[in-house]
Amino acid sequence: MVPSQDALDLQDLRLSTSLALEIIDADDTVVEAEVCVSWCEQLTGNIRYTTEQPDDAVQPARSSTVSGIGILVVMDAQDGRHVGFGSEPDDLSLDGMRQALEQAKLSAVSTPAFDTLPRPENNSPAGLTFHDPDVLSLPLEDLTQLSAEALDGVLSTLQDAGFVTRIEVQGSVRSRTEHLMLGNTHGLMACETTTGLLAALMAGFAHEPSQGTSQGVATHLDDFSPYDTGVETANRLLQSRGGIVLDSGEYPVILGPEAMGALVQDLLLPALCLDTAAAGSSPFTIDSLGQPIAASGFTLTDEGRLPRRLGSRLYTGDGLPTGATPLIEQGRLTGFLADAYHARAMSPPTGAFAPRNGMRHHLRHRSYDMRPGIFPTNAVLSSAQAVDAETFIAAIDDGVYIGGLWATTPQGNPQQDNFSSTIIGPSYRIQHGQRTTPLRAGTMRVQGNLRELLQDITGISTDPQPVALPTLQSLVLSPAVQCRRIRLLT
Repeated sequence: MVPSQDALDLQDLRLSTSLALEIIDADDTVVEAEVCVSWCEQLTGNIRYTTEQPDDAVQPARSSTVSGIGILVVMDAQDGRHVGFGSEPDDLSLDGMRQALEQAKLSAVSTPAFDTLPRPENNSPAGLTFHDPDVLSLPLEDLTQLSAEALDGVLSTLQDAGFVTRIEVQGSVRSRTEHLMLGNTHGLMACETTTGLLAALMAGFAHEPSQGTSQGVATHLDDFSPYDTGVETANRLLQSRGGIVLDSGEYPVILGPEAMGALVQDLLLPALCLDTAAAGSSPFTIDSLGQPIAASGFTLTDEGRLPRRLGSRLYTGDGLPTGATPLIEQGRLTGFLADAYHARAMSPPTGAFAPRNGMRHHLRHRSYDMRPGIFPTNAVLSSAQAVDAETFIAAIDDGVYIGGLWATTPQGNPQQDNFSSTIIGPSYRIQHGQRTTPLRAGTMRVQGNLRELLQDITGISTDPQPVALPTLQSLVLSPAVQCRRIRLLT
């Protein structure tokens, strides 16, 4: 496929970064500076199908691109160092670079805790990459075909089950390619190309509350099957029919991989970010290091370089090498996610926080347009005592399997760790060691405390599944988790 006229590659971005650093070097008012240049293309194929209007259900895939330059400057002033940031979209000309530089200088404010920009580090094995050349050259018509396969997976599964009318399906299939280049005035230069694929589907029957949802994520085409995502979506729809609402109360609960992944994503990982701890908005503090905060079998590690995983990167948004960051080991707090700024400002005398998570994960893929923030890469939940999930179910006489959670939100003071979350499918009542009647999605919620939930975990399964975060650039690898009791409200 011939690249679009506005396509850029890493060589283009490297040239732009070098030119911007030359312009900055000639400005005597700037003490240090950092340049980020990025280009991102996203292909999107939307799906909207009803049996009453089946025509044009799969819309032709469309391409959108964003690119630009961001510059961070450090300037000396009488009251200490000032730091500012400016950016310019879709303009990598010399004028665009100068405009971004002027914005950065004008926005500079006193930042007493700022020390210095990172120095170069060499910790990247030769030949290691996290992108797929086939995704880089994916034609629009091929993505449209992948969207059609996703819809076929839903419809063929429902038709095999005897359903051919009142079917409604919507969703999308997307691919993302990003080139990113970072450089600073200390000689640091880091570049990377990443690819990602997502299929997200929802299916239902007209005039019925039942619903099935599923998503599939990958970095490489040969790991990506929108058809299978469609089959899973249809199966979840069929399994959700005839859902019931249980009485409020405390139940033994198994949190499925997606449900546990949602709690890790929305509650635990934000609490384990160093900036959250520094702001006093986390139930965990630096003084909590080494203390038990979860059940003894609970281990959580952020793995920045797992092969073929959506969150894997060679470099952070600070230009530093990624790697493994232990967060919780055997129930004890062992670390925090950190970027370069907070790692320098907050590291305790007993040791340093590793700055492996300063990422530029903009929701609109405008990486150049933001300073590094703290984000997970691949958060891996595991246990040395893991067993098959069916073992948990077989041991429960009367309980609940929660397959998915939605709208998980903290309640009250964040240091108290209370939260509420709505139960969605696939969720079931457990009776006499068997999953029986489905729960009606959206009619019940979990009312709990994260720290208590972590300490009430009695088992972790052996079957981790990837759960993508909203940025589609990080994920949680979560197995099913058994909890002694969780309070459910209707």
